[in-house]
Amino acid sequence: MSTNTRSLLRYPGSKARFVDFISRAIRLNGLSGYVFAEPFCGGASASIALLESGCADYVALNDADPLVAHLWDTVFSETHAEWLAEQVMTIPLTIDEWRRQKALEPISPRESALKCLYLNRTSFNGIIHQSGPLGGWGQTKRTVGVRFNRERLATRIRELSKLGDRVLSVSNNNWETFCDRLLANNKCFFYLDPPYYHKAEQLYGYYFDKEGHARLRDYLIASKAKWMLSYDDAPEVRSLYQRYSLKARIIDSTYSTHPMGGASHVGREVLYSNLPRLPAPDKGVIVHSGLTVRDSTFVKPDKVKLTRIPVNSTNGDDVAIA
Repeated sequence: MSTNTRSLLRYPGSKARFVDFISRAIRLNGLSGYVFAEPFCGGASASIALLESGCADYVALNDADPLVAHLWDTVFSETHAEWLAEQVMTIPLTIDEWRRQKALEPISPRESALKCLYLNRTSFNGIIHQSGPLGGWGQTKRTVGVRFNRERLATRIRELSKLGDRVLSVSNNNWETFCDRLLANNKCFFYLDPPYYHKAEQLYGYYFDKEGHARLRDYLIASKAKWMLSYDDAPEVRSLYQRYSLKARIIDSTYSTHPMGGASHVGREVLYSNLPRLPAPDKGVIVHSGLTVRDSTFVKPDKVKLTRIPVNSTNGDDVAIA
């Protein structure tokens, strides 16, 4: 399955590259009739890819950030999506507009959606809350609109809006409320991608403290729902989950930059699940260019001092519209 999901959002740690692994896990465990649910949906790359490939019939999305939740709620409504597409074609791509959007207190979900998309596409690394404008304040080498391709974004919004009847819900709740409400009436497979354990405050407007990470662990261990969880591979994360009988994999994401070949390490994440079966690790121990699945038993935790942004040489735009 292609991982080029063309998400609207440029997102730190986008999980588009995990889509093939997730889809194989769905097939291995006979979960094709389950609702695919993302309590921390962010760029929603996994859900979008699974819907478009037919691997998932229905998805449910949630994000604690109201800007993100309102974006997807707007996109998956054909009426509101058309409004958003029209705004994309006309909104000024200037520092003045960037400042205006940054300071704006939206009065409607549609305004929140536009603010989210605008700041994501015009801010460094797509970080909405903490980063400055692309090109800097001087705009000397590149402009704030360099990643804001009006035609492609508008087209993609309209394409995604047609999937709306297969999106059961888009909500702006805490993760626990979302999971409890969804499980009351549905067979669900939860894919959880919570804020990173380290440096999350630099990436997200909403993140966990240590107690929050532990609370999520306790909820999952007690849950009878089927779930898969991905995290930055930190020693603290392994200590939270290693005592339990769970399946685990290490995901190394790499890309080749050397003219003679080879791979440069970009990021490592650990994946846990209570599913009976997970796709097998790749054969051998050599990390190759692309995505490498490894057995967690034989891989030490990643170094905490590393920056926890597993993006490639395009600053996170490989899975988004150029």
